[in-house]
Amino acid sequence: MNQPPNSPLSPSPLRTDNPYSIYRLPEALTCWPAMTVMAAAFLVAALVFALGGFMARMWLGFMPLFALAAVVVGMAGVSGAGACLSDLARRRPYRGLVGYFMAGLLCLPKLLGAGLVMGLGVLAVFLALAVVFFVCKIPVLGPLLLVVVVPVAVLLMAALMLALYVASSIVGPALWDGERVMHSLSIAWHITRKYPFAAIGKIVGGMLLSAIFASMLFGLLTSASFTVGGMFAAVVGMGGGYGGGMGYGMGGGFNPLAIMMGGASGHVMGAGVGFSLVFALASAFVFLLPLMVGVLTWCEFSEKVDLGSIRDSADEALKEVNSKVADLKERAQAQAAAAAAAATAATTAHHTAAHSTANTANPASPAPAQAPAAEPVAPAAATPSVAPVVSATAAPAAPAAPACPQCHGEVQADDRFCEHCGHKLV
Repeated sequence: MNQPPNSPLSPSPLRTDNPYSIYRLPEALTCWPAMTVMAAAFLVAALVFALGGFMARMWLGFMPLFALAAVVVGMAGVSGAGACLSDLARRRPYRGLVGYFMAGLLCLPKLLGAGLVMGLGVLAVFLALAVVFFVCKIPVLGPLLLVVVVPVAVLLMAALMLALYVASSIVGPALWDGERVMHSLSIAWHITRKYPFAAIGKIVGGMLLSAIFASMLFGLLTSASFTVGGMFAAVVGMGGGYGGGMGYGMGGGFNPLAIMMGGASGHVMGAGVGFSLVFALASAFVFLLPLMVGVLTWCEFSEKVDLGSIRDSADEALKEVNSKVADLKERAQAQAAAAAAAATAATTAHHTAAHSTANTANPASPAPAQAPAAEPVAPAAATPSVAPVVSATAAPAAPAAPACPQCHGEVQADDRFCEHCGHKLV
């Protein structure tokens, strides 16, 4: 049955058309689990930081370690609050404080990875612009190129800032909603490319509403604080009383008992701590509003894009990158193996050639030992016609100096070792 749009029984057109409107922003102020997990994380972080300051008396290295642990705990609380707000926006049941803290802690590496990838992208753009401006240093062509390069660089930088602003507001809620790092970046890129002004309009509108709610809340609390402070001053008073002023005893030292029993001065300190707690709690409430803006933006625009195809394309791109990296790694390993094999083959060939040279030169070494065996033949000349022939053939060989069988260098007849290579001759 059709009902008129202004009928009391009909749902709100805004809620029907857009379930993630920025008018749901005040719901973050009623999300007590998000507030509790963030406040508890901040309290634990403060205690850890204070413990680090106490331990720094023994070793100064404890201070940065405990400070880092405090930052991790605080960021885990903020991330857990964001996960709780995601469940609130999706109207899912709450998980519990420990579950939200663990979810926020597990999201921290993903947030760090996403920030690192975006930082690398920004660095790549800066390097590209630096290279282009370096090319524009050419004396004649440079000024002409700058006429075109400067407007393009300005537009590119503006688009980069817009993309970073939108991505920083969407990537975190996407990770809190269970997306992977590369999937969240791909989805944020598609949303920025298809709905840039709608997304940034929603984010800016949400931030303006957050500022309005924050000013209203702090204005209300400030007025209430002045009213309560006036009543406190009228009833308790602001002057010193029994036990000395501001917690300092009669001995001049700091006395905690004097604070508890010190009349108006101790009460002033207690009231100051109470006012500080109120404004700290209000600040935590206000801090939930920007988180809710990002969550509502993610929930709305994630339903306007095809998440399945974006995830598939991101996975395919990652597979291609991984395959290219694997191919480059295999090529590098193959080239290294080929170089090692070539070096091994060269070394083996060198050793083989050296051994073959030594083996071919060693059989000539018994020649000097066989020379004395031919000496008994000379006196056995039977006919006079043979003796002149033998003496004629032996006469040219007599002046030849002996040589080393290893290096073929000239040696003396009575040498036992070669003076060139040290080879043993006898």
